Amino acid sequence: MFLQSLVEIIKKAQERNPVFSQRLAEAEALGRWRIAVGEVIAKHSNAIRVKDGVLWVEVEHPIWRSELHYRKQQILDILNGKTPCAQKGLTPPQTILKDIIYLEPKKPLSSNPMPIKPKASTSQTLSHRWKRF
Repeated sequence: MFLQSLVEIIKKAQERNPVFSQRLAEAEALGRWRIAVGEVIAKHSNAIRVKDGVLWVEVEHPIWRSELHYRKQQILDILNGKTPCAQKGLTPPQTILKDIIYLEPKKPLSSNPMPIKPKASTSQTLSHRWKRF
């Protein structure tokens, strides 16, 4: 009962305020990112914002960017709610996102980056070499 009245309130707000309606549709599209790309790719990418109908996505590696670029239209269809699995939101299917831009992240996205071995100091290296003789 309460949920139904909340949905009705949101729909009335959408009718009265087109900007709110657009932002809500963009938020729903962003919420479908994991569904659109799958769990594996989602671990290596992050949808960060929508601006002027363009989704900006940080992608960890050029190989993942290539895969996402190859599947761009399929991803856009899912994000815009044009597929049966995505049609459960508050907004009807429409063209919310027109394009996707892939960026390099400012910092690593995965929680387990490749470990880097610290270099041994010069004195440790020299002492190790002298022990052989």
